[in-house]
Order: sequence, then C-alpha cells, then structure tokens
Amino acid sequence: MAGPQTLPIEVELVLDVMPCQAMRRSYDSVEQAHPCAHFAEWGVYHSFDYSTAGPPPAPGVEQPSVYRGKHPLLPEVLSGCRKAPLLCVGINPNLPGWWATNRSAVNPYFDDYLQYAHYFRYRSTAKLRIRKDQYEAKRGGMPDDPTVSRPLVPDGAEIALESDPVTMYRAYQSLLDGLAEAEGWADHRLQVGEDLSYANMVACPSAKWTEQFADGGMPLMGAVRARGIVQECFYTRRHFLRQLFQSLPAAILVFSRTTARHFIRAMGPHFRPAGAPSENEELDSLLGREIRLVYGRLSNGTEIDARVLFMPHASAKPEEFKVALPAVIAGLQEEIAARRLVYRPETGHLARPRGGCVFCDNTLYRIGPCDYAAELFPLETGAVQPLSATGTATDAATERAVQERLLAAFTAPPSEDAPAAMAQPLDAAAPTAPVLVLLGKVVTMTGTVIKDGAIYIRQGEIDAVQHRPDPPPAGYEGAHRIETGGAIYPGLMDLHNHLAYNIMPLWIAGRSFQYRADWIRSKDYKRRISDPMAIVAEMRKDLIKPIVRYIEVKLLLGGVTSGQGMITRFKGDALYRGLMRNFERSADPGLPSISHRITDIVDTSEQIASFRSNLQSRFFFHLAEGRDARAREQFTILRQHGLLHPNLVAIHNVGLKAVDFADLGAAGVKVVWSPFSNLLLYGATLDINSVVASSIPFSLGSDWTPSGSRNLLFEMKVAFLAARAAGAAVDARRLAEAVTRDAADSAGWGHKLGMIRDGYYADLLVLDDRHEDPYQNLVNATEREVRLVIVAGHPRHGDVGLMDAAGVPAVRREAITIGGRSKAMNLDHPASPLNGLTLSDAAAVLQEEMSDLTRAASKAVFVPLGAEEEIAEIELGLQSEAPDDAFEPLAEALPPITAVTLDPLTVVDDPAYFDTLTKVTHLPDYLKRQDGIANFYR
Repeated sequence: MAGPQTLPIEVELVLDVMPCQAMRRSYDSVEQAHPCAHFAEWGVYHSFDYSTAGPPPAPGVEQPSVYRGKHPLLPEVLSGCRKAPLLCVGINPNLPGWWATNRSAVNPYFDDYLQYAHYFRYRSTAKLRIRKDQYEAKRGGMPDDPTVSRPLVPDGAEIALESDPVTMYRAYQSLLDGLAEAEGWADHRLQVGEDLSYANMVACPSAKWTEQFADGGMPLMGAVRARGIVQECFYTRRHFLRQLFQSLPAAILVFSRTTARHFIRAMGPHFRPAGAPSENEELDSLLGREIRLVYGRLSNGTEIDARVLFMPHASAKPEEFKVALPAVIAGLQEEIAARRLVYRPETGHLARPRGGCVFCDNTLYRIGPCDYAAELFPLETGAVQPLSATGTATDAATERAVQERLLAAFTAPPSEDAPAAMAQPLDAAAPTAPVLVLLGKVVTMTGTVIKDGAIYIRQGEIDAVQHRPDPPPAGYEGAHRIETGGAIYPGLMDLHNHLAYNIMPLWIAGRSFQYRADWIRSKDYKRRISDPMAIVAEMRKDLIKPIVRYIEVKLLLGGVTSGQGMITRFKGDALYRGLMRNFERSADPGLPSISHRITDIVDTSEQIASFRSNLQSRFFFHLAEGRDARAREQFTILRQHGLLHPNLVAIHNVGLKAVDFADLGAAGVKVVWSPFSNLLLYGATLDINSVVASSIPFSLGSDWTPSGSRNLLFEMKVAFLAARAAGAAVDARRLAEAVTRDAADSAGWGHKLGMIRDGYYADLLVLDDRHEDPYQNLVNATEREVRLVIVAGHPRHGDVGLMDAAGVPAVRREAITIGGRSKAMNLDHPASPLNGLTLSDAAAVLQEEMSDLTRAASKAVFVPLGAEEEIAEIELGLQSEAPDDAFEPLAEALPPITAVTLDPLTVVDDPAYFDTLTKVTHLPDYLKRQDGIANFYR
C-alpha cells in the first residue's frame, strides 16, 4: 500500500481517525491519562458488526449484522459524500445510547476499516438500533445503562437492526426539501449524505460537550481537558481540517451557539472582513448578513471560499431552528443565484464543489460507485496516479499536494511586517516623529525652571532647551509650534509595577499581612485575583494584546512614559514594543534592559551565584517585603554574601531597620518606594526617615492595582502624605525627582532620560500650571490636568487642542474624555504588535470576558488557527502559591469568582474609589480623612 504521505487525504483519514481513541486509552502513560481518555468515561454501548467480511456490496447502513457486545464508542469521520456541496458542522458527535429512552442504540464495531468507510459514506438521516421488541425481550428488565458491561446476547449472534431516525439529521433533510421547494425543483433528489454531509470539529462522541457543566451524572470534561482534547484532535491531528480541505464545500452550516462560538474563534483570521462574524454575536445576528470563509488561492490565482450560515441546534432548540430555517434557505438561494451553488436537473442533485475524490472507488478498494465522478474537477492537473481507478479523473498525488498547501497556508501564523529600521535614538518610532517646538514653563529637573521656555524636538530627540525669545536652531521653520499653556516635565518613570495585573480592581483583603508569602497563599487572593488572571492572561492568550493595550494607555493617562514590570512575547519575539519605554525590554542599546527577581532568595550556593551574576548590571529585587523577621532575613542573606551592590535596586524594604538602611546607603544600593501597596497589604511602609538619613536615592513605583496605585500621580500623593505623617524631609521637589531624574539614574538611564536637556530623548509630560511651586504642581496633578504626553517625540495623549497643534492626523486619533475634558490618543507605533487595536475595543473585549469568567475559560478551548503555535505569553509573577489553610479555613467552601470588574483607567473619573478606601480599616487615617488623598481630586 502507498505510504501515508501519498494516500489521498480522504482515504488516509479513515485509517487515521478510527484507531485514535483506542490508542489514547491504551498507549499513553497510566500516571496521567491523556485528555482524550475522557470519552471512555461515558461508558459502554451495544455494538454490531456486519455478518460478512469487507464492505457490503450495496449502499446503506442497514445490512445483515451480528452482535459484538458493549464497547466504548469510536471516533467518527465525516458522514456522507466527501464532495457534498453543503457541510453541516457540530462540536462533536452525539451519543444516543446515553439516554434511558434510547438504550437500544447500536454502534459499529468493525474489524475492517473499509466497513467503517462504507458505514460513514452511506449514513444519512438515521443511525441504528436493535429492534425494540428484541431488545426488551433480551434485556429482561435488567439494568442496561452505560456503566453495565453485560452483553445483551452472545458475541457473534445474529441481531435484527432497524433505522433510528435522528432529529438533527432529519432537520438537515427538511432544509434540503425547503430549498428545493423554494427553488421549484419538483423532481429533486436532494438528500442528506449526498448533497449535505456532516462532520464535527472533534471526532469523539459524547451526550454533551461538558466543558463547563455536567448534569445527570455526565462525566465532566472540564476546561483543561477540553483544551487538551481540542489540541490533539483539531490542531495536532487536524482531523476536521484535513477533511474540510478535501471536501471544500461551497456552503458550511454551523449548528448551535456553542459550535458557532468555537468555529468563529478557530477560523477567525480567514473570514472575509466584510461581514466577518464575532464570537460573541447571537445566532440571529450572524444569520442577518453574508459571511464568507476563504480557503485560499490555487496556483492559477483562483480563490476558493464558502458561504457560512449559523443556525440554532435543531434537536436542542427545535422552535428556534424552525424560525431560522427560512433565512438559511434564503442564504442558500443567494448562493444559487450567484452560481456558487448549482443544481443539476439531470441528476436531481447539487453539483460537486471544486476538487477530486477517490474515496469510494480506487485501485486499492471499492466501497461503492461514485455517482459524481463525471463532474469532479481536480484542483490542479498532473500525471495520473495509480490511486485513480478510472485513470482519467484525478491525479491523487497532485490533489493531495494542493490540499496540503492550502491547509498549510490556512493554518500558518499571520505574517508580520518587518520591524522598522533602527535609527538614533533607537526607538523605532523616533525616526518618524514630527519636528516640534513645545512652548511653556520648562521644569528641566536639572534645578532650573525656564518660565517662558522652548523645547526643540527632532526625530525623538531634544535639539535644544532655551528661552522662547532666543533664536531657534536651524531647520525649525516649518515645525509644529505647540503653545502648551502649561508646565513641561520629563516623562514620569515607574520603577516598580506588575503591569499585567492592572486590569484587576482593588482587592480588599480585610486585614493586613506580616509577609508577602502570607497573602500570596491566601485563598481569597487566589479566588479574587490569581484565578481570574490565570483565565484571562494565561488560558486566554488572545487577550494578551487587549491587556497590554489597556494597561499601557492607563499609564500614559497618568503621564508615565517608562515602566517596569511588563514582559510579553508575541510570535517568538521576546521584545515588547509598546507606546512607552519598558525597562525590561529596551529597544535601545544605550538604555540597557534590566532584569528582576520577585521571589525570595534561598541561601544556597547556586542561588547566591545566580544573584551575584545578575548584579553585573542593574537588577530589581523585592527586598524585605513585609514586617516580620522572615522579610528582614532576605536582607541578612544579601549582606552576609556581599550582595549589597550599586547595581541593586531594592523594592519595598518594609521590614528593614535604620541600621539596614545605613548599610544600603554605604553600598550604593538604590531603593524603590511603593507606599500605597505597602500600606494596603502590610499596614506599614518603609522607614522613609532612615532612607533620607542614609542618603539613599529613591524612586517610586505604583506596584499594581489589586493593592496599589493606578498611576504615579496617585502614588506621589500617597508618598507626600506618608512622608508628611512621618515628619520626613521629603518635599514636593524630592518626590518630583523620584519619578524623573532619580528614577532614570536608578535604572541606569539617566544619561538620556529623566531631565529636559539638549541631546536627551523627548519623553515629556505637560500639565496644567496651577501652582506657583512647579514641583508641588506635579504632586497635586490628576489625570485631568495632563495636557500632553510625548514619547520618543510622538504626541501620544493630550488635550484635543494640543494634539491639533502637534499635527496628529485625525485618522490616527482615538477620542477619550478624562475628568470632563476632551482628549485624544495616538496609539500607532511602527514596531508594535498592537497597531489597529483601539483602547475602546480592548476595553470592550476585557469587560466582556471578565464579566463571565466561566465563559472566558470556555473560549480558551479553541484558538484562532495559526495562533496555536504562537509564543504569546505575559509574565504574571504573583500567582498564588499553595494555599495555607491556617489563613482562611472557611474560604474552601466559597464558590469561585465568576466575574470581576475591569479596573477603571483613572482615579479622577472614579469617585467611588475613595469610598472603597475608607473601608480598609488598617489604612492610616491620614489617607482616609477629609484632607487626605481624596482632597487632591476634588
């Protein structure tokens, strides 16, 4: 027999699919069953074999048969003619014998693959059952559910079978009859199995697709096994896809809301843009327009596509099916009018679609005549191969090659444009940045404030900073002049964040903790933060881009132009390219990337050596995160092994004593302060007086929204109030330096960022000028007062008037209102994987998915074709460790969270936020009282 790469796909599939389930039950490791072993949990069912060897000589599934005992059901291949022009699609085959009313159902259990080929070729509107009177007589009142393996009669005994009409298949026939009636084809012979075939995205049967729920004693598949099953059958073995590209039906009928959602999700990149469906649409909406799936192009340029129609499930929703039927028939009539579906009066059937087929009759075997051989037209011509029984119709090897080429293109990851050529400064957006002149009060962060200043910007870099009346540099005659009317600062730099979590709302734990391990092992944290994030950011790889879009805009709205805590990979590219600079994935060799460590260091030679190696460059480390001795022990380990180093950037430091800070200062260690998160989690923050006394440079970090600030503007206010309450010598200027100049120096980027001076990168923030002290003006500012944000010379966000003055085209803008002020965003970046994704679309997707986490997890089962091989990851880093029952012994009984609210973009537009803070009993009064944090936002 020909090898597996030369067999026609339609023949190969029978040999491939039928033993698949048995292999997965028998050959895989017994330590951890293969996900597909789920189907064996549905029990055993009555089986039959044909009385004679080989495929029956006549068409049809009712043949002389013998009983073969009770067995698990086998997978199913497509039922009907492989070249039927209409294809009905379900999620997986039905399992009639599960139900008590249909226990006499009988299923094939053949020794011969050709008998399976015959059975599935000629199955039409009915399956088979043991004749009712014989079944009841042989059962004798004994139990006969799927858990009972006792045979009805001895193995090999003759048994009388009869047709068992299937509601779903009869509905298919009603569709064909309705179409013929609408078209006036009085003598038609349209038939299920001839003009309409049916197949499933997953080959193995069950009574229900129990991905989420199982009732009536049904085995629960669950989301994890569902993903494994789909990965095996749909993506790896491609049973359905291989058959689809051999059949190439002219119209695809997708039945049920569940199947529609999964089908749209998997095929999404290949729907024509005009009328393309959304997986969240209801069926009546989908049926209201023309939707087309593009298979691909042949070598001669011919494009092959299919009309896709979505319908309610005929047996589960019979009334809805009847209502939808006229619209489906009308859609098929449109295909007939356009000659994409053709009726052949001489045969009474619909014409076969493009492509050859040798499934029924070839030189290897014959299961029956091919009634359509004369009308089959190969995809491409070539030398006639032996598998062509007629020797004239189909070149089987060429046909297979074309099908495989089409399928390979269909399942390939989407192509990406090559990244823009790098130029100085090495942000890919900088070379295309407009030539700008910013006019206003320039707060340089060098100690100088130019009250009436001008900043000249070209290709993302600052050419000159000077007084407005001074002569401009050459080449600025046609520059966009922006009268900011405000105070201009360096862009803010957030040195500590876990940005992926910034879609999550504030977590009110109800108490403070002693140490990080305490809350990260909390069952309530797992339930409210970790588990939802596992769904939307780990299971749902397709949500990574909306997450990144949402959180980077969230930072921009708060004036942040550089951030820490974002590691993503798209399609194998470890470089995250976004609208703001990323400390961990710098695109600029002059701005070195910075590694980090969240977890505690263990005092072993291997970990000490690894930590020391990391200190060859800047290194972020969560140090002493908590109040107790466990937190301070981390400092002790570092000190004992000589790991206090100028390249160390120590985050949190809550558990350190004054003497410890003196050691940090002496070693040149930098500190990142996140007071709001510290206070929410631990009821305390670092000793800011000791930091000042030890002359340690410190910067600020928002941490994350589950227990921290939405942006640095809020964090600065918390730091200002905390320092005042502690009596620390930390004024507004020191805090302004902490988010600009000192932050850049701590990160090793101070030679290009953090100040406004000639030769520095043009990352800038413009605020309303409302306070005589420019530094207090920055501390007091809210998102409403952000007039303009510039990154690498590109205006990215700002008041509409300033975006107009900057020359940002309307077509590149997205409108947004902040604090009642109309603003606009410019989110296009030449090297970003997020181009084309608007903030509003990203927010809508996240709101939709987070509103129903069960449904969101379900959507992870199928992913868009081509995307299953993408490397699309986002680092979380703060997922739950093993829960400790000592913390929350009652939490075990609580149900999982089924919905979470998308955290708002700003504080100024969320007045209820402050009411939430008042409920945190361990939060200091200086934050909650009338002159506290809320006072800045009034």
